[in-house]
Amino acid sequence: MIGTQKQIINWLLEQDNTKFFEIKEKKTSRSLQQNKMLWKLIHLIAKKQGQDDMEVYCTLLERADALSDYIITATEMEDALRKTFRGVKFIRKQIVNDKECNIYKVYLGSSKMNTKEMTELLDITIQLCSELRIPTIEI
Repeated sequence: MIGTQKQIINWLLEQDNTKFFEIKEKKTSRSLQQNKMLWKLIHLIAKKQGQDDMEVYCTLLERADALSDYIITATEMEDALRKTFRGVKFIRKQIVNDKECNIYKVYLGSSKMNTKEMTELLDITIQLCSELRIPTIEI
C-alpha cells in the first residue's frame, strides 16, 4: 500500500492482527525531465568525443559510482547481456576452463535511480560538458 501516514494507519487497523507487514518509505524516482536532459547531454558529449552514447553513459555511471557488478560470460552472450543491463562495459578477455570468456562491468543504470542519485549523475554530466566546453544553458 502507498499512502499518507494516516491512510496507512487506518488500513493497518482494518487488517488481521496476526499478520506481519513491512513498511518502507516511498522514494521519489527520477523524473522524465531529468532523464530527457541526461540523454540529450550524453548525446552532445558523445558527438563531441566521437563516441557512442552508451560508451559515454557507462563512463558517467562509473564517475557517479553507480551500482555495478562484474560478470564473466561466454563471448557469444554479449548481446543477451546488453539486453539485460542498461550499461555494459567490456573489461577484458579471460580464459575459463579452456574457453575464451569476456569480463564486463554492468550497471543497473539511471532508470533505477532515485531523484538524489539522478541529480548527482546529472551534476557529473554537466561538469563533463563544462570540461568539454559544451554549453548546457539552453537544455
